[in-house]
Amino acid sequence: MKANKKTLALLGTAITFALVGAGSYTFLFFATKSKTEATSLISEKIEELSGRESRIASSVSVLRKEDANIKKITEYFFKENEVVAFTKKIESLGSQSGTKLTIESLEQGYTEKTVPFLNFRIVATGKFSDIQRLLILIENFPGKFEWKTVRITRDSSTATEEPAVVGKAPAKVALKDPQWRVDAFLVALNFTNQ
Repeated sequence: MKANKKTLALLGTAITFALVGAGSYTFLFFATKSKTEATSLISEKIEELSGRESRIASSVSVLRKEDANIKKITEYFFKENEVVAFTKKIESLGSQSGTKLTIESLEQGYTEKTVPFLNFRIVATGKFSDIQRLLILIENFPGKFEWKTVRITRDSSTATEEPAVVGKAPAKVALKDPQWRVDAFLVALNFTNQ
């Protein structure tokens, strides 16, 4: 019987250790499981916030990089209150090209899709090379122009010959450079009505 008692005591001790071990394992398993679930929720929130931060940072970076281009685009358009400055810039092209330039008419309108535009007609006189220089300056002007009509004619209103002196021997008649005239009807499409 002594052997049975020892075996039973040993078996009881083993079962007690097994129950205590299983209870400890179960407790640790559920404690770890709840902490893992809480950690995964926090991890998801951190990933979501870091994703937002990353998108915001990349957006700010793109805006900083494109800031110069945004300024160029806003300078490309001119508003209703900037029409006077626009006409002065166009008129200054006359002095840059060596022609006498005037703006004959200026009127704003709307397309069928209610997009604003600005019609203007310019007249310039000068040497043919100066007229060509003016047209090139207008083509390269920062803006979008639609050329409706361009008419280049020889200006007959200016004298082209120097008169010979009467009573002297026939002198060579010096011809001045002929004067040319350009009439252009343009539409500024980069006009905004704000």
